Amino acid sequence: MHIVMDSPDTKLKLLLLVQRQAGVSRRKAQELISTGEVAIDDGLVTDPFLLIEPEAIQQLVLRGHPLSLQSPELRVYRYHKPKGMLCSHDDPHEGNTVGRILRSEGFFGYSWAGRLDQDAEGLLLVTNDGVLLNQLSHPRYEVPKTYQVWLDRLPKRAVLDGMLREMKRGIDDDGDRLRITSGHIAGSPPHVMLQLTEGKKREIKRLFAHFQLQVVRLLRIAIGPVELGGLRPGSLEQMTDADTEILRSFAQGTSAPD
Repeated sequence: MHIVMDSPDTKLKLLLLVQRQAGVSRRKAQELISTGEVAIDDGLVTDPFLLIEPEAIQQLVLRGHPLSLQSPELRVYRYHKPKGMLCSHDDPHEGNTVGRILRSEGFFGYSWAGRLDQDAEGLLLVTNDGVLLNQLSHPRYEVPKTYQVWLDRLPKRAVLDGMLREMKRGIDDDGDRLRITSGHIAGSPPHVMLQLTEGKKREIKRLFAHFQLQVVRLLRIAIGPVELGGLRPGSLEQMTDADTEILRSFAQGTSAPD
């Protein structure tokens, strides 16, 4: 395996190559390499920070699937994840996963920003651009995500407004600080509109459970400037060049230094 280089201008960390070619976040690329999911030519490599020379590689393999070594055409799709689908590439106990749906449609090397619980629905952004994926996914970039929330019962407006104000200040739950950035009542029949920037596990359900309220339906309608709109459940639609540029500009504006 000819991977260590003399010229500093051509050095590239393996995790950056996997991130770019597989369309995953930097953290995911590091995890995949460390756990033995990546092979170069005839051998497994487990050092994410190994310096490599892409031109010297004959084959890059992820989980048994060869990845193209050509610079991919970077694309972004809106996907309406239906209720009941698991946000996972693979799961030994669940066949209905986002990853399997994407592969069945020929989307190899793609991942998504905007993880949703299995019983939630709404917008995911599917892309093979690992840099953009990281900008949209990492909590430090604080990308706003907007949700419609239906509850088992709706308290009186004054009471609910007080709950939302408390959620904005932050609620401690099981060692986590849960917080929304905005919230209000909308629609007919009325429901709650929320915006968050981090999205800890089951955060919205935990916020309402703090007030003995149960979420009966959760729909994400926007990630940053991208809206779900009229996209039907299970539909995947490529974003226009113009909308993709708006998203990239937005993501770059949120980026924090490494």
